[in-house]
Amino acid sequence: MNRNLQIVMTHNLPERVRLGLSHPLKDPNNTIRNIEGHAGIKSILYNAMTQNILVAFDRRLIKLEEIIIRVALAFSAENDLAPTTIRGSQPQTSLSELSFLSGMTLIAGHLSRLFSSKSKTTHIIQLLSGLGTSIAVLEHTYSDLKQTGKFHPEVLSVGYLLASFIRGNLLRGATIAWIMTFARHLLEAPAKELKIEAEAIDPDCDQNQCEFEATIYNKQPATAPSSFFDRIPGFLIGLYSDMNLKIEDRIFREIWKLSDDRGNVLEGIENKSKGIRLHIVR
Repeated sequence: MNRNLQIVMTHNLPERVRLGLSHPLKDPNNTIRNIEGHAGIKSILYNAMTQNILVAFDRRLIKLEEIIIRVALAFSAENDLAPTTIRGSQPQTSLSELSFLSGMTLIAGHLSRLFSSKSKTTHIIQLLSGLGTSIAVLEHTYSDLKQTGKFHPEVLSVGYLLASFIRGNLLRGATIAWIMTFARHLLEAPAKELKIEAEAIDPDCDQNQCEFEATIYNKQPATAPSSFFDRIPGFLIGLYSDMNLKIEDRIFREIWKLSDDRGNVLEGIENKSKGIRLHIVR
């Protein structure tokens, strides 16, 4: 059965990495035995409760990226070779069109206050900007909770915004709440996904004596949102290529180098006398 497999690198030290799995291992002992039987891997601990794998390794003998590939392929092999997505962190919550509209009403509110601070129209625009920002912040908080399973500290801006209604400085409160909630997203690079698709080699095929072919690519998800705000980070940060590299980009770049260094073939998982043939989609 095809499953949406995902691995999240939750913790990373020079010779220690913790990888979170989206599904529990069916046969932990066999999977761990397949992964740890390679030079440079000191130990592997699997926590069935948290579905985390903790790998201690010697980086002089094995690279982090090779460990990630091995864990991903072993995980995929347990689940009928379903594609596996690898993330360096939890995915960001994209900005909605409502957040864009609330930002425009805030700009309109400041302009109307600048030119006609006491008019009825100015008061209505400020009220609309406050209500619009409130709804946008609540919508974003709910989306963030649904996607990541936890509240981001930016949720505190809701309390500040509510207090501004009482104090009568609605426009100022709405502006600060908007900045607290949405500004960080304008500095985030566009979300990408690092995916590994594995295919078992025909046992009768002796080309490179491989047991798996692994296609690895890093690209914009097909279902990636395309709102106005989602394009801004790519435009601004994309002007500086190094700043645009997220963890997934860096892992992909190192996998690319690893593949070139090893002649596009790594030592096998279940059968070490065979190998893993790598296809890197640039």
